Amino acid sequence: MNTVDLKTVKISIIVPVLNERQQLPELLADLARQAEIGFELLICDGGSTDGSFEWLQQQEGPLPVRLLQSPPGRGRQLNLAAEQAAGEWLLFLHVDSRFADPLALKKGLDFLQRSASKLLAGHFALNFRRSDSVPSVGYYYYEWKARLGRPETIHGDQGFLLQREFFQQLGCFQEDLPVMEDTDFAERLRLVGQWQLLPAELSTSARRFEVEGLWQRQLLGALIMCFRQIGWNHFFSAAPDVYRQQAKTDKLLLRPFFRLIRRLFAELNWRDRRRIWRHSGSYVRNHAWQLSFAIDARRAFRKGIPVGKGQPVLTQWFEPIFDLLTDNRLGNFLAMLLLRIWFVCTGLLLGLVERQRSAD
Repeated sequence: MNTVDLKTVKISIIVPVLNERQQLPELLADLARQAEIGFELLICDGGSTDGSFEWLQQQEGPLPVRLLQSPPGRGRQLNLAAEQAAGEWLLFLHVDSRFADPLALKKGLDFLQRSASKLLAGHFALNFRRSDSVPSVGYYYYEWKARLGRPETIHGDQGFLLQREFFQQLGCFQEDLPVMEDTDFAERLRLVGQWQLLPAELSTSARRFEVEGLWQRQLLGALIMCFRQIGWNHFFSAAPDVYRQQAKTDKLLLRPFFRLIRRLFAELNWRDRRRIWRHSGSYVRNHAWQLSFAIDARRAFRKGIPVGKGQPVLTQWFEPIFDLLTDNRLGNFLAMLLLRIWFVCTGLLLGLVERQRSAD
């Protein structure tokens, strides 16, 4: 690998990888097109067995790349690379992230540097690269939601750009979360700072959604974000075994996760079960705005309005009225009751679908 002139580094781009040999050439070629800004690329490999690390060692070119190795775990890989970074600014990216604009990094950094506050972080406007060119209201919805900047709408596939000093102040990424370490970091940052939407787009591959299923992936993500928010960490200590089973499948199987939740609930006393259901119901009630936003997104999609350019008229009307009527003990109780009914019905439906697949 080529050496890095640390004097010219303004941004340290940090990318964790694990068996991403096919994505790496495109990543390096894409970042090499970024102009008018000095940066380094730190790639932290978590124990790849597909030749990713060996391939990177053999590369020579204009892109300044530093290679690191660590035990597997995205949080651990991100933190190790951040410790070694030379830049004043850190940009955390996924290996399948791509910039269409060769000035995306410069524009993003210039945008944040206009503010005197050091408690700012930026995320890019997200769009999905899909194998199917047919427009999809589902992807439209998630791309627009990612630009809102609301709680739990900012994730690692949008890129995180912030000063290294601010990153150190926040306390790095959680290393004990098997997934959603990026969402956890984004929400901790929100408590003390502010997120800004940067004036450039970042595309990410829809490969995982296309293989596992868009709604399946999003439903699992919603469960995980709920448990993270309410502090039910026991789920995360037990979930890795289920994730390892998923690596052997194509479509994401949700029923094993529902069985895991039921098993963990059975091990709790009734007070703890009631507490988890109560907090989960409150969490769901707080996110009910997404129902009206889905209608807003569908309306804008049908009108051909570009992502993020529409007006969430229904959501702006629905949310304050809904909160006024439900932000109380009765509203939270009803949300908890509906959530429990949904959980039972969804578990039964997933069981029927799984049996049907086995029969076929």
